[in-house]
Amino acid sequence: MAWRCGFDTVLVGFLVLAGCGDNHGGASAPPPDAFVDAPVAPFPTACTPSLGAEGLPCPRCTWARLPTTDPARPEVGEYVCAPDGHLQVGEACTEASAAGPNYDDCVEDAVCVDGVCKQACDLSEYGLRCDASNACTIESDVFVFNGFALRGVCEPACDPLTQSVALGPRPTACGSPTPDAPTLGCYGNGRNDSEFSCAPVPDGVGLERTDRATPLADASGNAYLNGCSPGFAPFFYEETGATRALCAGFCAALETDNTPAHANNGKGDPNALAKLPTQAMPTVGDGTCDIGKKGSEASSQCRFVWTYLLQSDGTLPYAFEHSPLRDTLGVCIAIDHFTYDANGDMTPDTPYPDCATLPPHSNATPGEFDDASDWGCQKYTNTPHALARRNALGIRAAMEPAQLARHELESGER
Repeated sequence: MAWRCGFDTVLVGFLVLAGCGDNHGGASAPPPDAFVDAPVAPFPTACTPSLGAEGLPCPRCTWARLPTTDPARPEVGEYVCAPDGHLQVGEACTEASAAGPNYDDCVEDAVCVDGVCKQACDLSEYGLRCDASNACTIESDVFVFNGFALRGVCEPACDPLTQSVALGPRPTACGSPTPDAPTLGCYGNGRNDSEFSCAPVPDGVGLERTDRATPLADASGNAYLNGCSPGFAPFFYEETGATRALCAGFCAALETDNTPAHANNGKGDPNALAKLPTQAMPTVGDGTCDIGKKGSEASSQCRFVWTYLLQSDGTLPYAFEHSPLRDTLGVCIAIDHFTYDANGDMTPDTPYPDCATLPPHSNATPGEFDDASDWGCQKYTNTPHALARRNALGIRAAMEPAQLARHELESGER
C-alpha cells in the first residue's frame, strides 16, 4: 500500500529535511536488531544515492522495504545497495516489499510506484529535477525515513484550477474516466503547495468536502493533502487561534484594492476557467469565491496563494516562483473568521480587512497593515514580500510530513 505526503491539521508550511546522512538525501542505517532476518538483497548495506557505500561494491543505491521486529511497523524504508536495474522510466515494474523483493528493478534514480518506474527527484532547488510535464511529489512510503522526506517522485503536473494535465489522452480531471465524479485530482505536492500533481481521490472524500468543510484525516486527526475534493485543499486554520485545518478552494486571483479598476475583484476573476468537482469540464466563472463555487460564505475572498508560500528570507520556492500560477492562483479565505494584532499588544482582536477598502502599495503606505499588498491582494511583483509574509503567519495551516492517501484507507480513518 502506498501513500503520499500531505498536510497535518495542527501544523497543515514547511518540510524539514532531517535524518539524512548527507545533503543528497542519504539516510542513516537503523539499529542492527531492527530486522528479523537479513534482507533478501545481496548488497544490504545502507548507502546514499550520490556516494554509494564507502569502500564497498554498490552497483545501484536504491530504495528498499525491509522487515522489522516491530508489530506496529512491520517494514521500514531505507536506501540499500542493489544490483543494477534494467527497467526504464515508464516501464511496468513490481514495487518493493518487505516480503520480497526488497527493491525494484528500475534503473538508477528511478523507483517503482503504482506498478510503473518513475523518475526520482531531489527536494532542493539544485539537485535532480523533473521535466516540465511533471512535478516533484513527496510519497510518504518512498524516500521517507523516520518521517522525513529524503527525495520525491516525478508525477504528472497539473493545474489545480482546471484540474487538467498538460499531456495525456484524457487531460480533464487528471484523466478520471468520469470527470463529473473524479477518481483523480490535482493536489499540492506536500512542499508548501509549490507544485501540483495528479493523485487519487481517496475513498471517503467524495465531492462535498469543499470550502470550509472538514478534510479527511487519519486516526490521529492529521488531514490528508488530498483529504478535500479536487480543487480544494486543507489550507487555513478554522479561525484565528484554532488548530484545526479546513478545506479551502483554489480560485483565480485578481489584484484587489480601493481603486475603481480593482475594487470589485475580491471574489476573483469571473472570466477564468475552473472545474468544480461535480462538473464534467472547466467552466468560465467557476474560479471565483462566490458561494456554491470555490467559496462558501459571504466574506470569502480570493487571495493570492504566493503570499502563503513565502519562505523566511522573503523568496518563493523555486518551482512556484517560475510557474505561470505565481500571479494567477489564489485561495478562498472567509475573512470574517480571522483577526490580527493591529497595535502590538499581543492580542489579535482586529478583524481582517476587505482589500477593496485598502489602497494599492505605494511609498505613502510603508506600514504593515495599511495597503492591499500587505494582505495577499496584489501580485508578487507589486508587493513588499516581508510584510506580506508576516500577515500570512498564524492562519495558514503549516505543513508537516503527513500523508496524502494514495489507495484504500486503513481502519480508523475518518
